[in-house]
Amino acid sequence: MIGEDIISLFASLGEVGMLLSLFVIIMIDGVLFPTLPEVWIVFIFGAQADLFSWGIVIILIASLSSLAGIFTLYGAVKMAGMPKWIQKRMRQYTQFLIIKDERLLLLNRIAPLVPYTGAFMAVCNWHPRKSAIYVMIGALAKFSVVVIISWLSFDNLRKEVAPWVSLGMVAIILLASLVLSVIYKKKIGMRGEPERSQ
Repeated sequence: MIGEDIISLFASLGEVGMLLSLFVIIMIDGVLFPTLPEVWIVFIFGAQADLFSWGIVIILIASLSSLAGIFTLYGAVKMAGMPKWIQKRMRQYTQFLIIKDERLLLLNRIAPLVPYTGAFMAVCNWHPRKSAIYVMIGALAKFSVVVIISWLSFDNLRKEVAPWVSLGMVAIILLASLVLSVIYKKKIGMRGEPERSQ
C-alpha cells in the first residue's frame, strides 16, 4: 500500500518522519486518490500512544495537510482549467444536493458525496476563506474522533490488540459514512427523476 511505502521512506527520521509521512499521505488523498488516512492515523498514533500531546499534534498535522491537499487541487484547477463539459456536469451534480455551497465541505466529512473537493471548489466558485474554515472544522472533528478512538483502545487494551480494535471501529465509521452517502445519492436520484405519467 502507498501509505506503508511513504512511512518506510521517512521512517529513519523517527517521530518527525511519522508526521511527514502523515502529511504526504493526506496530501495525496486530497489531490490524487483515496489513501485511507484514518487507517494510517491509527498506526502513527500507536507509535507514541502514551503521550496526549502526540495525539494533538497528529490531529493538527492531519487537518493542515487535508487543507493543503484540497487547496493544492483547487489552485491547479484554477490555473489549468477543466473541459467545459466536465464543469457543467459538476455544477449540475451540486445543484441536486440540498446543500449547494461551501457548507457541503463540512457535510462531506460525514457522508462523502463530493470527490476531489478542491476541483469542485474551483469549478463552483466557492469562497476560498469560507471553504478553508469548513474544511478545517470538518477535518479537526473527524481526525479528533479517530485519535480519541485510538487513544481509548491503546489506553485500555494490550498493545498488540489495540490497533486492530481501533481500525475496526474506524472501519465501522467509514462504512457508516459510505452508507449515508449512498442513501443520500439515491434520494437525490429519486428527487431528480421526472414523474411518470399514470
